[in-house]
Amino acid sequence: MTDLGTSFGVEVKENRTELHGFKGNVELRAGFRRGAENVGEGSGALVDGSIPAQRIAANPVAFASLFRLQEKSIAEDAVPYDQWRVANEQINSDPFLLVHFNFESLMPSGWQLENLAEKAGGGPDAIVVGCQGGEGRWPKKRSLEFQSVNDRVRLNVPGEFDALTFTAWICVKGLDRKINSLFMCDGFRPGTVHWLIRNDGVPGLTVIGADPRNHQIMTGPPVLTLDKFGMWLHLSVVLDGPAKQVVQYLNGVPVSHKALKIAPPFRIGAAELGNWNPKGFPEDDPFMIRNFSGAMDEFCLFNRALDAREIRTLYGNGKPQSDMLPVH
Repeated sequence: MTDLGTSFGVEVKENRTELHGFKGNVELRAGFRRGAENVGEGSGALVDGSIPAQRIAANPVAFASLFRLQEKSIAEDAVPYDQWRVANEQINSDPFLLVHFNFESLMPSGWQLENLAEKAGGGPDAIVVGCQGGEGRWPKKRSLEFQSVNDRVRLNVPGEFDALTFTAWICVKGLDRKINSLFMCDGFRPGTVHWLIRNDGVPGLTVIGADPRNHQIMTGPPVLTLDKFGMWLHLSVVLDGPAKQVVQYLNGVPVSHKALKIAPPFRIGAAELGNWNPKGFPEDDPFMIRNFSGAMDEFCLFNRALDAREIRTLYGNGKPQSDMLPVH
């Protein structure tokens, strides 16, 4: 069966298959040597063993329970989505929130992204380069898809900080590069950070010291395995200067604690979501290409170290109906 843009049902028994067309058209081949037949709206086909397909009338009543299940699922998805929107209003008023993108607030131009942090000194809105809009954690939720090597979100965050917390809801479609960027400051300026995923599924944070050669790479276990591709995941990393530690989280659970050897202040400045500007390095060096292949439907940056309870609350307020939701 080839879906030509339709809604259809299939009932399969041991030697008998029924195809029921509800909307649009389905192309049916009942056997490798037989030609294609078109099954349209309101019609169906019965394939019984080796006998050529017989025409039947579509029976939507037989699939009514599945349609009701779909409607119920959509209605249930609306509840956590609305709860997340209420929780977001509280997040936006946090005085330590520098940047908050929910990717639902693209400006009419389509390339300006509104920073929702109300009290932030986090600078102006961001600029979207090349990305496409898509479906997020819920059917009504928007996301931003990073597909091309040039897709990115450009932003600028002024200031110096003793601690930083990064959180993002992401859907990984592939780890195509040795280093895949989540959030990276331009170049290797002192005090800047690079948040990334390696191609072996290891999340990492690189902190640059006073000299670019004096940097620290802190990684966690390979938690972004193949079975998690296509799922909405909540990633967080806490850079805590006073406590001299970096803690990484997956779905509200800490997966890595590392000692921090580089002292604050930390800086952001010019930076990118989903890509990286190497700034000063050869453009033809493939190692400098660190684009993200996937989707993101929320990003937060705080200028303090969130604790485990707060990270768990962010995850709980934003998680889909199930902890791991496939993206179609």
